[in-house]
Amino acid sequence: MADWRDEAARAVVVELGHARDGGGWLVLGKVRPLAAEGWYAADLRGRWIGPEHLVRLCVAGAAGGVSVPVQESRMRAGVVRFRVAGPLPAGCDRVWAEVASPRDLRRRVADGLQAIAEAPLADQLAAADLDPVPEGEAPEEFNAEQKSAYRACLEPGVRLVWAPPGTGATRVLAQAAEDLAAAGKSVLVLSADEELVAKFAPEPPAVNPELTSVLDDLAELDRVVARMSFVDEQLAGYDHEEFQALTQRIEHEDRVGELETELARTTELHRTATVRLEETQAALRAARVERGQVEYERGQLEKAAELITELERLTPEHSLSKVNPAHRRLTREQARLSELIEEHLAAAHPITEADINRLDERLTRAERALDEAARVESDAYLKVVALRRHILKARANGVVSEEDRQRHAEQTRRALADLYAEREDLQATAEDRAARRNRLEQRLLWLTEQDIHQHREAEARAIAEGRVVVTEAVPDRTFDAVLVDRAASLRLADALLAVSRAAKTAVLFGDFRLPGPEVRPAKLTQTTAVRTWLATDVFAHCGIKTPEAAQEHEGCVVLRRQYTGERALADAVAYGFLDGDHESVPEIVLVDTLALPELCRPHLRATGWSPIDGLLAGRLTEVHGGQGESFGLLTGYPRRLGVELAAVRDADPALTAAAGTPRVLAGLRFDAVAVDLLSATDTTQRALLTAGVAAARRRLYLLADLGAVKAAPIGSALGAVNALRLQQAIEVRQAADLLTPVTTGDIADHLARARESVWLWAPWSEEEVPDLLPAVAAAVERGVDVRAVLRPDGNPLIRALRGRGATVIRARTAHRKIAVIDRRTLLFGATHLPVQGERAEVVVVREGPRFARKLLADLPTEEQRLDAAVPEPRRDRKRVTATR
Repeated sequence: MADWRDEAARAVVVELGHARDGGGWLVLGKVRPLAAEGWYAADLRGRWIGPEHLVRLCVAGAAGGVSVPVQESRMRAGVVRFRVAGPLPAGCDRVWAEVASPRDLRRRVADGLQAIAEAPLADQLAAADLDPVPEGEAPEEFNAEQKSAYRACLEPGVRLVWAPPGTGATRVLAQAAEDLAAAGKSVLVLSADEELVAKFAPEPPAVNPELTSVLDDLAELDRVVARMSFVDEQLAGYDHEEFQALTQRIEHEDRVGELETELARTTELHRTATVRLEETQAALRAARVERGQVEYERGQLEKAAELITELERLTPEHSLSKVNPAHRRLTREQARLSELIEEHLAAAHPITEADINRLDERLTRAERALDEAARVESDAYLKVVALRRHILKARANGVVSEEDRQRHAEQTRRALADLYAEREDLQATAEDRAARRNRLEQRLLWLTEQDIHQHREAEARAIAEGRVVVTEAVPDRTFDAVLVDRAASLRLADALLAVSRAAKTAVLFGDFRLPGPEVRPAKLTQTTAVRTWLATDVFAHCGIKTPEAAQEHEGCVVLRRQYTGERALADAVAYGFLDGDHESVPEIVLVDTLALPELCRPHLRATGWSPIDGLLAGRLTEVHGGQGESFGLLTGYPRRLGVELAAVRDADPALTAAAGTPRVLAGLRFDAVAVDLLSATDTTQRALLTAGVAAARRRLYLLADLGAVKAAPIGSALGAVNALRLQQAIEVRQAADLLTPVTTGDIADHLARARESVWLWAPWSEEEVPDLLPAVAAAVERGVDVRAVLRPDGNPLIRALRGRGATVIRARTAHRKIAVIDRRTLLFGATHLPVQGERAEVVVVREGPRFARKLLADLPTEEQRLDAAVPEPRRDRKRVTATR
């Protein structure tokens, strides 16, 4: 076909004019840390950005600035998980991405199609001319159909492989790519399959150790800043000087009792010392008196002692001749002295020298005792004076109140004095830390640019030189073999562009029973070129639209044997030929909503959702998330996704759940999958069931009305479900059992817990909830903003609510019995019609701020009201006027 390139390119250009623009660097969302060290996540569920749009990732602040490069990332079910080289600096709490917009991607396809020169395999596929499946060897572990698919990948030519879910297409693709590479062939695998991407992913560039070091240093500074912030927070209102003064006052006051006790004891000691001093003084006086009484005798004894000394001096040293005159004079002098000595001793009698010495010693002892007593008395006196001064000073500071003591005890318990000293030390080094942070941040900017450039070069090198390249985008390079996964969901133009890169072999795997290509806006399909090259998949282009056509086509391999998935349901709604003996199949549970008809009623045609959508989505996410399982919800109507995603996000802190259309969640598998079959056409139900079987590992929930299932005609999607139910292959559970509704009496209890706002749509009557109006009045009295949306049709609740202080809003459509409390607690009233038992008015309660915001945005509120608050009746206004 000579001109298919131009025609396909023109079709892409037509769509290009309607494609979303706005690429470049965008903020994807807030960073959420994961359990694995160094891994984070960002929630993109419900947004238009898919893995094919992400070019480069980094983490920075809301306004940009300092950024950290992402070393590794993966995206699944709208959640981006990524790893960085170290701890994130403070303020880096947003994920930024270099994004290729849908317009950019479509422009690349158009340019690529126009640039195709020689592409014999693409020409052959454009002409719907497939090569027959060759014969040859294949791995023994493959079944017959898988061996044919494997040989198709290794031999030259272009072929198709119809691969229903669970038939092992990924195993064939992986083995074929590996064996082709081992034979020296280059292989392009066009796929987003996580297993294939992980198997053939090239080694990422080594992390720059300096980058890790800089991040660690910034983290250390962040810890100091965080500590400083914590200390400042703890010291809010703290006065260190006041604390010190209060500490002294408390210490002084606590010591007053001790001081007074010590003063009393010291005073007694001083009194005793004073008595002792007086006693020693008296003893000294007595000693002095007694000593004075013997002064005469002391003098006589002293004179006698002197004479004795003189007498001893006159004693000659050697004998003199008695006839010598000198001897005679000496003898006369000695006699005289002896006589005088006797006279003095006689005068001193009866006092002796020993008596005098005894009296002197007594006097000396009395003097020493007086000195010691005087010292003790003086010390005691000075201590008494000091104690009295301390007591006066403690009392002069004022009495410490019990409140002061409690405040001081709390400040001591919190160690605020130590924190104050720590803050002083931290503030002293604040300037140095600021300068160091500035240097580190500047270095980090440069390292981030270098890392991004290094990863960009590594990716380009892997695509240009890699033996096996697994990617979602068609690279500008020729490969020996091109293997395309999920080809039935690709536009024919995209499939041809991929095949144009094949030099020898091109094999396209896919399942045309799953959702095919989508063109936006849908009106573009009225154009022949768009319908031919964009709205048609490669199987339909080759005339394969039915299982029979696929089995009869010599260029198409059909994988029949299923290894995972629910074969009976898949066969009944889409295939009819699957074979297999696997025992582990998903358990099918039909969740019957028949007993809660009011919750299944759409509230607004514009949005198309009903409360049951969000309630079941949130509850099932909660159940399986609590068991550590992943959960996916499939719906055929994008308008319902808003409320379902809101409920899923509220119940999914682990980011393991998703909600979307079969096209959005194509190729993903979850532990549990719920399929929304409510208010859907048979065609949509069939597509949902097929996609649900492909996605569920362990359990498949079918959300449907059991009455509609029982009445479904044979051959329809619900008819197939009913047939399995009759065969007891499906468990039936009531939606009420999952949602566990409560009685209407709990409404007043929830209103009693309101703190900020209450929104009521068509509130319950006084007969249904007797405590409703008192609860509203109590909420208004607490300062809660209570607003009620009612139809202006004479509802008696209008006056009753206004009388209790609520703001009544008149709306053209006021839905029945809904309440939103504090923008996070939702109450849905409904009539429960159980299979057995009596009908009852119940309330389904759901916690979730996102669900609440979605409901407030979609249902009539004050911003959407037709008129202002409902005025008072005319007669009341007249009566008030007359009173005035």
